[in-house]
Amino acid sequence: MSFRRFTRILRRWLLLAVIASAVFVGGLYAYRFHYALQYDYDDSLDGADLGVRSISPSGITNIALFGIDARPGEEVSRSDSIMILTIDNTRGKLKLTSVMRDSLVSIDGDENKINHAYTLGAKQAVRTLNENFDLDITEYATVNFNQMCDIIDIIGGINITVFDYEVDETNRFIREYCVEQRGIPNYEDYYIREEGYQWLNGVQAMSYGRIRKNGTGDDWQRVNRQAAVLKCMIQKVDSLSIGKLADLAVEILPNMKTSLKISELTPLMGGMLRNGKPSVEHFRIPVDGCWEYSSDGAYILFDTEEASQQLHDYIYDDKLPDDVHKDGHRKETDDEEDDF
Repeated sequence: MSFRRFTRILRRWLLLAVIASAVFVGGLYAYRFHYALQYDYDDSLDGADLGVRSISPSGITNIALFGIDARPGEEVSRSDSIMILTIDNTRGKLKLTSVMRDSLVSIDGDENKINHAYTLGAKQAVRTLNENFDLDITEYATVNFNQMCDIIDIIGGINITVFDYEVDETNRFIREYCVEQRGIPNYEDYYIREEGYQWLNGVQAMSYGRIRKNGTGDDWQRVNRQAAVLKCMIQKVDSLSIGKLADLAVEILPNMKTSLKISELTPLMGGMLRNGKPSVEHFRIPVDGCWEYSSDGAYILFDTEEASQQLHDYIYDDKLPDDVHKDGHRKETDDEEDDF
């Protein structure tokens, strides 16, 4: 046998050995990931019973996100936070659309606030979004705000800008949360000491995302803060490799309830990173200039057909109404006064 032939055969065997090792190691990793990942999986959703009204173009996936404030022992809760997460792999974007919780919509033929739908179960909450806004959502994820604290701590906290008018109200909420829900006596250790761009732990970030009273902008600014927290969380982890994301998922997923199967999670994570680091945007329904309060101030009234069209334009066609920012606010013209 010539030396040249020997080296050629050796290279082939080495290549086969490398491939076999990769398959073996990958198989072991997948096996460990599959059995290490324990979470609250909801298999009750049936696509035929979700009121799906349209079909997303290839590469676009919509997932309903619900944030609830259920206290220990409570089995029924409204959804304090309602978002639609759009994974747009065709454009390399993650889009977060907030739906105002006091929006008056139809829930199985009865008019009520949209956050009431979750008291009838996640299936009803998803169906309500689909039926009122002509969407195609078949999956959801729900996080209790207690669990949100843990998730933020798992990823190492977030960096975000806290304005002066938000500090005292955030600290008031931190005290209430620590004392009433977690029995933490040294709640002052969690206080935010000053305004500005800074690192927040789970308790601080969750509290910041929930404030709405005492001059902090009511629910309209609260949805923006919640989206800002979620965007910071996404940006914190979207630079990780698939392997590290999988490790992180093992820690994070036990803190939520979702209809997504393990077999669906990996392709979604891979798709998000396929074109590099995705941009993260935020939109809101209803947009400014397209709604009004009911006479008693309890409901937000708007044309759901118009909102549906705006939502479709944004999610599927990547277009916004001509005079609206990505946060759902109407753009100011040169002759308009700044309200701030």
